[in-house]
Amino acid sequence: MFFSFRSRLFLLSLALIAGFLLITGVYLHQTLRGWTESMIEADLRDRAHLVAQSLKALDQEDARQSFIDEIGDLGYRITLIGGDGRVLADNTVEAERLADLDDHNLRPEIVAAREDGLGRARRRSTSTGTDLLYVALDLPDTDSVVRVAMPLSDVDQVLGHLRLLLFIGGLFGLGVAIFMSSFASSMMSRHLQELLARSRESDRSPSGGSVRELTRELERTMGTLAEERDRFRAVLEGMSEGVLVLDEKHRVTLINPAARLLLDASDAVHGRPLEELVPNAPLFTLFEEAHNAGQAMAEFTLDPPGVRLLAHGTSRKGAGLILVLHDVTAIRRLETMRRDFVANVSHELRTPVAVIQANAETLLDGALDTPDHARRFTDGIHRNAERLTRLIADLLDISRIEAGRRTFQPEEIQLAAAVGDTIEAAPATEESPTLLHEVDPSIRVIADPGALDQVLLNLLDNALKFTPEDGAIILRAQPRDLEVLIEVLDDGPGVEPAHQERIFERFYRADEGRTPGLGGTGLGLSIVKHLVTAMGGEVGYSRRDEGGARFWFTLPVAPPRDDDYTPGV
Repeated sequence: MFFSFRSRLFLLSLALIAGFLLITGVYLHQTLRGWTESMIEADLRDRAHLVAQSLKALDQEDARQSFIDEIGDLGYRITLIGGDGRVLADNTVEAERLADLDDHNLRPEIVAAREDGLGRARRRSTSTGTDLLYVALDLPDTDSVVRVAMPLSDVDQVLGHLRLLLFIGGLFGLGVAIFMSSFASSMMSRHLQELLARSRESDRSPSGGSVRELTRELERTMGTLAEERDRFRAVLEGMSEGVLVLDEKHRVTLINPAARLLLDASDAVHGRPLEELVPNAPLFTLFEEAHNAGQAMAEFTLDPPGVRLLAHGTSRKGAGLILVLHDVTAIRRLETMRRDFVANVSHELRTPVAVIQANAETLLDGALDTPDHARRFTDGIHRNAERLTRLIADLLDISRIEAGRRTFQPEEIQLAAAVGDTIEAAPATEESPTLLHEVDPSIRVIADPGALDQVLLNLLDNALKFTPEDGAIILRAQPRDLEVLIEVLDDGPGVEPAHQERIFERFYRADEGRTPGLGGTGLGLSIVKHLVTAMGGEVGYSRRDEGGARFWFTLPVAPPRDDDYTPGV
């Protein structure tokens, strides 16, 4: 009889603990996985739309690969698939391995994207060997598909910790049940009559020990839930995206540090309507669409400070409205730069191509038979062909520098010798201005020889174009503590103050004060800035007090040597 009662008590306690932990564990596991994957999927959709908009302006595969590489170092895998299923660009696969990848047209997310415009899937990637959540978006007006993926290892790790905690809690509860059964059998041996009376009362009410044990078990479970809540709070505070939770009246009930930083919000924001924090944003339409359709997006600019935000709102039953804010200022600036770059390149290419075509057509129409006309039109073709060659060469140079494909090998260089070689190689004629240099032979810098030669030659060529024949161009250097200041001074018209901040931009030629009608690609000063920055220096411009332009840049100074000396006068 004693063992029968103890067994029933043990089984009852074990069943309560196991059932409660099982239900709680399954519920937490499914809720956590569903919520996390929905948040990740929403983020991937947003990023896929942003990448798709940026890729519209790019037609060449190399440009697409470079763009995807530039924005892909954020923990995401970004892939561009062509209409034939071939992978055109991928930030996790080297360019030379793209041709070896399988046909991606059979991937479920790609099939869904081509049919419905948007597809998602979760599986192990054969290219990277990791579990990924994929979101694919069909590019309008093309047969290509852009796909954004994110590894789910972090989600699986959190779920694994949760399962471990539940398992440990179950073992602890089993130990409590065994202790309770032992305690009950000991009490039965000493107080049989009292135990029999209590056993009769147990038919009408639950035992006090079982209720207390169930209470303790609930407290332990609540402690586990509190730990998980704290863990999720840490994840929320560590996110780079701003997250807000709003009630039905659009009042803030939760805000993470990233959202506070984006909105420049103070600590007293809880309970305030979001319209007070962002008064000029199109939030009312976003709220209405989110409540009606479940989710919505809107993009707006905070003024001040001019930050561009992409807001993604999701309406959850019982949780209010979840608003995720993405700072897309840098992405929009990059898109503008690329649009301007494409427009400028098209403009620069159109003029020489049009001249070459017109001269060639004139020659074919009969001017070829007239020696004087034939030579003049042929010279025009030759000049514009050379201009195209220089433009393409400069574009390739600046593209390699920006993509990080140009290697630099810094070494110790005697600056006076480098300046002298540049002056000898400069495209000067008898009508050119006087070229002088005031560089101490003892000055040495740390720089890449080829890059330094290109910087000096570009600055000198720029000065030659705008300096009159009776003027002078001076190259000089001034040592400082850790760097050397190199200056190129000319007697030209200089640059108007309104244009000085933009002269190092690609193709910028808005300065009316400089001499018009001169050749050049418009990329020389931009290449100078990129090369000097890559060598650890700075570049700038100022107007000389006596008139003319002063272009300057800095380079790291070489460490002193034992044989350094100052030559006598």
